[in-house]
Amino acid sequence: MRRLFLAALFMLCSSCMQLHVPAPRIEFTSIEYDAGSYNLRFRSDRDLVNLYKAHGINEQVGTWLKCSLDGDGDFSILHKIRLYGGGVVRDVRVVEGDRRYEFNVWFRFEEDVDQGGSSRIIRKEVLLSLLGRQDYIPCQATITATFYKAYYSKVMYIPTSRIIAEVQKVITAPEYVILPPELRPLSWLQFEQICIIERRYYAGDTIVHGGVRSGLPYSGLLSSFAPLNGKFRIVDAQTRKPQPNVRYMIKRPDGREEEGLSDAQGDTHVFGSNYPESFKLFLFDEGLEAMMM
Repeated sequence: MRRLFLAALFMLCSSCMQLHVPAPRIEFTSIEYDAGSYNLRFRSDRDLVNLYKAHGINEQVGTWLKCSLDGDGDFSILHKIRLYGGGVVRDVRVVEGDRRYEFNVWFRFEEDVDQGGSSRIIRKEVLLSLLGRQDYIPCQATITATFYKAYYSKVMYIPTSRIIAEVQKVITAPEYVILPPELRPLSWLQFEQICIIERRYYAGDTIVHGGVRSGLPYSGLLSSFAPLNGKFRIVDAQTRKPQPNVRYMIKRPDGREEEGLSDAQGDTHVFGSNYPESFKLFLFDEGLEAMMM
């Protein structure tokens, strides 16, 4: 909402006043990756956080730094760069003995998806590809104040090698993290093992939740949808009567083992496959046999 309000404000500001101060030079200092975002520092010979106040004007809205990743060099306030890095300039300190100011920006790399209405984080592999195509990226600071036209710094160029070194520190988890067999709980899909699914947010931070892993052989309730499926019926070796509540173990061709108890009809759970395979049934009690159903 604040972004839309500011956009409307600046659109009505064609006749606004202007701060008649030469554009300041800004210089890149450092960038460090930290917990899903980047801490970027740069310096200037003017205090950009309190620029308007230094000239007796108390209407400063804020200070922003934006960098272009796609060669778009138009940093004007109403123009939306599609692939960019940016953040709000919040902290400032005086560099002792240098008469300059150093600024701190919590910086993120994003893609504009609908002309300023919303954005999404650029994935690590995409960001590395973008940065690898160029030696430097241009950046500019913008300072805004109510009833004043936007004030811009000179363009600063950041070597992409410095950014790439930090982007490579981002650790992204695989989409599926498979637990060891002894730690795999069972879901409501009988014998279908739950794996931990990790989805990526904010360049490395993850939200973890449970889910059924795709790609496992058909088993449990999923077997009814398999191209080929079947089950065993456990019977008494002499009377041929079905035997309920009998412990059994089915071994699949890939080595997976599924244990269970036969139901009231003496049947095992249904198992399935995409193509003909040999399933082995192991019984733990004497005097029992099984037939394929």
